[in-house]
Amino acid sequence: MGTASRFAEATARTFRSDEVGAAASAPEAEMLISLTPLEPLLIVETQIKTPVHYAVGDIHGMSGLLDQLIDLIEADAAIGDDRAVVVFLGDLVNRGPSSRQVIERLIEGPRRSGDVWITLRGNHDQLLIDAVSGKSEAAFRQWMQKGGLETLASYGVSKKEASLARARRAIPPSHLRFLEGLPFSYRAGDHFFVHAGIDPRRPLDRQSEAAMMTIRDPFHRGAHLLPFTVIHGHVPSPGGPVVAPNRIGIDTGAYSSGVLTAVALREGRQPGFLKTNKERTRAKR
Repeated sequence: MGTASRFAEATARTFRSDEVGAAASAPEAEMLISLTPLEPLLIVETQIKTPVHYAVGDIHGMSGLLDQLIDLIEADAAIGDDRAVVVFLGDLVNRGPSSRQVIERLIEGPRRSGDVWITLRGNHDQLLIDAVSGKSEAAFRQWMQKGGLETLASYGVSKKEASLARARRAIPPSHLRFLEGLPFSYRAGDHFFVHAGIDPRRPLDRQSEAAMMTIRDPFHRGAHLLPFTVIHGHVPSPGGPVVAPNRIGIDTGAYSSGVLTAVALREGRQPGFLKTNKERTRAKR
């Protein structure tokens, strides 16, 4: 039997990797080729590589820092020829000067083939949704007090022009749909990614969306008992990332400190951190 015939009779098995968020990653294959029942097996297999996961802290309208950090992440992943899953932990908007540009860059997605981006929802993203998609003047006023003025300015709306009606005209429907479609959490192996944290008194299937976007003290006071490490933002730590029992906090207050931080999570290795150079900003709390 010739080589071509042998390959024609080959059998192949394809193993699908875990789904990544709403979008599944490309299948990885392991191929087993049998020449004849009496001949040795020729095994051709692709190396199944676990992707490196990165998590990015609260961006808060700092598009220049976001661009810097994306470059750092891509360079870090390229060193080991790794496929990257990048999880943005929410609070994309408000306070910083370029929320519109941040949303546009995240909608654009990764430049490297095979990389996957997952963007989660933070409480500031929810503030924008509630203010602009709803019809509540009270929600709009709350958004204005929490950095919405800076967000509207990035869409060309001045403080004098700021109103609910003007905001609804200025912000493209595609940007609102993007924000409204953001999930609240993502889990990969031993890591659980979320904006603020989890209620340590509740199992995973009983966590509320509000808690995942806003929780502080109950989550920070002590270690939770769930079998994973929570990767979160929400509470700024300008001095650097916080590594505590069963959690890693990576919000380094980008809009005020000028530093945006990411954590790199590789199987079997200690977490590594990437951060941008300081960027001066006039953004206010």
